[in-house]
Amino acid sequence: MKRVLAAAALAATFAFGGAASAATIVLDGSKEIRLTLNDVSDLALSFSLDDAAAGYTNWGGYIKWSTREDSWQDGDGPQSQACLECGYDGGGWDLKYDPYSDPNNPYSDPNKTSTDLKLDFGKTLKTVYVWIRPTWGKGSVSYEDGSAGAPDIAPVPLPAGGLMLVSALGAALLLRRRGRKAA
Repeated sequence: MKRVLAAAALAATFAFGGAASAATIVLDGSKEIRLTLNDVSDLALSFSLDDAAAGYTNWGGYIKWSTREDSWQDGDGPQSQACLECGYDGGGWDLKYDPYSDPNNPYSDPNKTSTDLKLDFGKTLKTVYVWIRPTWGKGSVSYEDGSAGAPDIAPVPLPAGGLMLVSALGAALLLRRRGRKAA
């Protein structure tokens, strides 16, 4: 019984704690994310589409970036509100998967289920904000930045894995003491 409890506590800790270290983010046409990068000179993004889908699937969108949190360009002066469309153009992506696409037919569009995009900021920037904005479909994006620090993603609440571990260890200790008193 003790081993089962300890194993369950360890598994729960890894299951809940590991979720925060994912390098891939799934997005659909109704969601966008903002990355905040520090001491960065470039950003490599990889977009992918699930080509195992049962039917026709597509996914696309665009990237905007700025050194200003309100997303305006550097020379725009003070603004009263943010404008996600006013930053610098970072490019875009357009992916598709058609299960009936015939690679041997010259009139059939080939499937494109992944693409890479690299943003080169020209110099190391103290802080840069990158908006990844899907406009249709669903897919995933992975990123790797050329920075000294780790990127910050908008905060996501996580279960208290440390508290769970301490609770499980305390329960195991109580069970151990109870077993010694009974013997």
